[in-house]
Amino acid sequence: MTEEREAAVAAAVDELTDLVVDYLLPVAQRHRNAVAGRLGLGLPELLALDLLRRIGPLPSGTVGERVGLTRSTATKMLQRLEAGGHVVREPDPGHRQGHVVRLVPHEERDRVLESFRRQVRMTVGSAVRTFGLYREAELARTAGLVIHLVHGLQLAVNGEFERVWWQRARVRRRRAREAAGLR
Repeated sequence: MTEEREAAVAAAVDELTDLVVDYLLPVAQRHRNAVAGRLGLGLPELLALDLLRRIGPLPSGTVGERVGLTRSTATKMLQRLEAGGHVVREPDPGHRQGHVVRLVPHEERDRVLESFRRQVRMTVGSAVRTFGLYREAELARTAGLVIHLVHGLQLAVNGEFERVWWQRARVRRRRAREAAGLR
């Protein structure tokens, strides 16, 4: 890579990092707080509901672990969510003392979450039209960038960034070079 290209890459990385850290992450946090507040929930409760929406029924211990709560705190949170009509806890046939937690329809929660999703969908739609991201190549590059960013942030949050991220990135780069016939 030439010095000029390396400088351009470094400048782009710095600018995008600033955008993510200084703008995107705080806005995402405020968004989650606003949604939780509108529903009368705490952030861990909203995160648990979102987890169940994305993945489906999970053992109660897994919900607590993924949200970052101790077992007893997770149990109390899930009891509150059950009392509020958001989830049901059913005995886990594979675990004597465990429960499987399942999201249930909830009119107010579903209306609020759909309203926020609709707002985000409108913003994303505007970006897709403005930047021509509906074209297959641009969409693929954009999706790849977002997935790469989300994956890296998730690894950083889990404390696995240094240990795993670069190993996986090297494998992906090697495979991409091989697929392009560069190796």
